[in-house]
Amino acid sequence: MRSTQKNPDDVVITLALRTPLAKAVKGGFKDTQLDYIVYSLLKEVIDKSKIDPALVEDVCLGNVRFPISAKERIHTDNIKVNDGKAPYLLRAASLAAGIPNTSGASSVNRFCSSGLKAVQDIANQITLGQIDVGIALGAELMSAGGDAVQPFSEEVLKNQESADCLQPMGQTSENVGSDFNISREVQDKYAAESYRRAEEAQKAGWFDDEIVPITTKVKDPKTGEVKQVTLTKDEGIRYGTTAESLGKIRPAFPKFGNRSTGGNSSQVTDGGEFHSCSML
Repeated sequence: MRSTQKNPDDVVITLALRTPLAKAVKGGFKDTQLDYIVYSLLKEVIDKSKIDPALVEDVCLGNVRFPISAKERIHTDNIKVNDGKAPYLLRAASLAAGIPNTSGASSVNRFCSSGLKAVQDIANQITLGQIDVGIALGAELMSAGGDAVQPFSEEVLKNQESADCLQPMGQTSENVGSDFNISREVQDKYAAESYRRAEEAQKAGWFDDEIVPITTKVKDPKTGEVKQVTLTKDEGIRYGTTAESLGKIRPAFPKFGNRSTGGNSSQVTDGGEFHSCSML
């Protein structure tokens, strides 16, 4: 078991920042490209940390749903075709932010743990002595991403556990609630308390130091008017939410159960976060 005492080879996070968390599809980042979000975050990180960009030896991005356009889909099966493009986006955004071409750039995908996986990747490189300073990020633009995955082959689907990998997240949520006897009432109460704490923290300004304001453009879907806006706050915090009000929301996945709703589940989000790691 690793000691909790300070050691010469400890890897430390020297700075942690994030963008505001915007609602996907209808929020402040819905018309923003993912590379711009990553670029803006990296640029602010360099400015705030005062680090010499030449010291950054590697940058790793955790990303799951890389934005895709209609032209990039195989229309017959709605298959996602560009999962491998995230490293190109990161490389371009890093260079634009001032990180030199002597630094590496890569991406990782471990679903909901992708951002943490990026931190692990950078920390492991530092531990092994491969680099001294690295940057780990996690970023998603769920407004533009697709849900479809490539169908598995018949041979793979013969294994039931393999076939279960095609289950949607809503079904997984309901299965977990059922297996561990977590009722709708318990979920609503927990969610209401989470909203209350987030509201209190936002009003008190407790998130302000960690949020990087992002200036971007938003298009009005009704009028087509484009406005410049600066996002400084998380958009998903519903002030005044109670367990009673959450209890009135219909289930999001009635085919699989009645526990998960749009009120007690995590929102579909656009945004990013950053960690700078180095050897102490």
